[in-house]
Amino acid sequence: MKWMGCCVAFALAMSPALARAEDKGTTKTSGNIAAPGNQPMSATMPPSEKEGGASTSAGASASKDEAMTDARFVAKMHHANQDEIEAGKMAEKNGKSAEVKSFGKTLVTDHTKADKDLLAAAKKAGISPGDSALTSKDKEQMKVQKEKMDQVKRMKGAEFDKAFASVMSNGHEHVLSMVRDSKDSLKSEDLKAFADGTIPVLEKHKDLADQAMRQSTQASAGANQGRSPDNLGRGTKDTSSSNRAGTNPEGSRGDDSSKSGAPNPEKR
Repeated sequence: MKWMGCCVAFALAMSPALARAEDKGTTKTSGNIAAPGNQPMSATMPPSEKEGGASTSAGASASKDEAMTDARFVAKMHHANQDEIEAGKMAEKNGKSAEVKSFGKTLVTDHTKADKDLLAAAKKAGISPGDSALTSKDKEQMKVQKEKMDQVKRMKGAEFDKAFASVMSNGHEHVLSMVRDSKDSLKSEDLKAFADGTIPVLEKHKDLADQAMRQSTQASAGANQGRSPDNLGRGTKDTSSSNRAGTNPEGSRGDDSSKSGAPNPEKR
């Protein structure tokens, strides 16, 4: 009995210690597993949200690159003026119609003045035209425009007139849209005044290009109609029929006359 009583007493004495040891072990084990509420934000965030910060930054950077600054406006307009001056000289030289040649002369005169006014306004704003202000999109558009004009250079006659007028119409429409959309974003009052003054000039050039394109299209249609193979065939056929009708002394007119009872000089 004594022995059993001692065992029971020993067991009762050791129970609190064993309970504390078990609690410590459990706490240590659960400490190695991060609770969902304590996980880092990046660990529980979906991939799309993880990259949201980077995407937002990239979008803001792209938006900043596409924003119209005064320097970018000057660079774009300077290139446009130089391109139109070169195109005008080409039209004066290669144009077939008087309208296209006259349009070319107008381009040279107006864009020479426009570029002079642009550079004067840019100087007041402390800006020098340079390609560093251009975006990659600007440079790509300029490359496409140059390739189009290189194709037009290789054309002659009515084909040149029509292609030239078409390229000028599209080109001026693009520049017009750029100036209209950009003028309110400009900081320099001198550049704003230049933009306001150049819009009517660009509109006039767009109208002249459209008019030249219509005239060249009509002229081309008329020329093709005059050279129609069907017309030529009908003309040849009619001529042959006329010859068979009696323009040939040995043709059928003599036979028809004798059959109709007309007097024959030889019989008299």
